[in-house]
Amino acid sequence: MANLSLALPMRRRFVAVAVGVLAIGGGTLAATAPAQAATSNICGYTNAQPQLYVGSQGVAVEQAQCEIDVAYAFGHSTDYGSGPYNGVLIDGDFGRNTEAAVKNFQIHCMGATNPDGIIGPNTWERLDEGVDSGHFC
Repeated sequence: MANLSLALPMRRRFVAVAVGVLAIGGGTLAATAPAQAATSNICGYTNAQPQLYVGSQGVAVEQAQCEIDVAYAFGHSTDYGSGPYNGVLIDGDFGRNTEAAVKNFQIHCMGATNPDGIIGPNTWERLDEGVDSGHFC
C-alpha cells in the first residue's frame, strides 16, 4: 500500500490522508466538504475545490470564476459577462455565463464531447494546470 501512495500525485495523497483522518475521527466532513487543495496561487480566493454547478455560490465560485478567466476566457474571444476581457464576472454566483464558460473550457481544453458545465475534480485539476502554466489552452 505504501508503494501505491508514492505513485499518486501529492494532491491526491493529501486528499487521501485528510479523508482517512476524518474517517478515523468519525467525522462526516468528508461527505460534505471535499478536502482538496488548490494548486493555483494566482487567484487566491480559497484552496477549497468543491463540486460547483449552476446555483452554487460563495468564495469557491469566485476561485473558479477567476481560474476560468485566467486559464481560458482571457485568451479567447469570449462574451461571458462583464468581467475582465469580457470574461466571467467574479461575483461568487455560478450562473449561466459561468456555466457557458465552463462548458467551453471543457470542450476546448479538456476534449469533452458532451460537457456538463460542472466543476468537479477533473475540471478543477485542468483549471489549476492552465492557470499555473501561464498558457491558454
